[in-house]
Amino acid sequence: MSKLTKQDKIHVFEEWTLKDKRGTYLGKKYGVRKDTINYLVSLIKIHGLNILDKPYTHYSTEYKERAIKRVLFGNEAINAVALDLGLSSRGMLSNWIRSYKENGYNVVIKKKGRPTHEQAKADRARTAQARKCRAASPEFKTCCRKCIYKKIGCLGSKEKEPTKPEIAQAVTELRH
Repeated sequence: MSKLTKQDKIHVFEEWTLKDKRGTYLGKKYGVRKDTINYLVSLIKIHGLNILDKPYTHYSTEYKERAIKRVLFGNEAINAVALDLGLSSRGMLSNWIRSYKENGYNVVIKKKGRPTHEQAKADRARTAQARKCRAASPEFKTCCRKCIYKKIGCLGSKEKEPTKPEIAQAVTELRH
């Protein structure tokens, strides 16, 4: 699906209103879904063409929470709330609701941009610490022991026992 430019959005609206073209035709022409075209036209009808000049907007936690509660507890449709608030797409509100539910019914504001060097270093340290904790757990050690025994059992034939170098090589391979 392609992203429409401001000029494309204006052309879509003009074709909808002046030339009486509808969502299926316009969706195929501009390479977007029919419901995206319908949402765009409804948005422009309600808020006017100046809604297209709106730059990227940062929405506060309270704003998102009010919108989410209108849908979840006010029994309003996602499409209607998104249009009323003038969101650039109804998918934004759907994403807010999904993350709200995933985060234990809390609104979480994601940080924008790349993490700083210090943040990335702290994340790597946290990951390494978690790996060490997992490796130290008795369940992990038991699992490793079972794998080693299985590998050693496959080395030797029924007549003879595996040699010490074969066992050492098998353990080294399993550690990697």
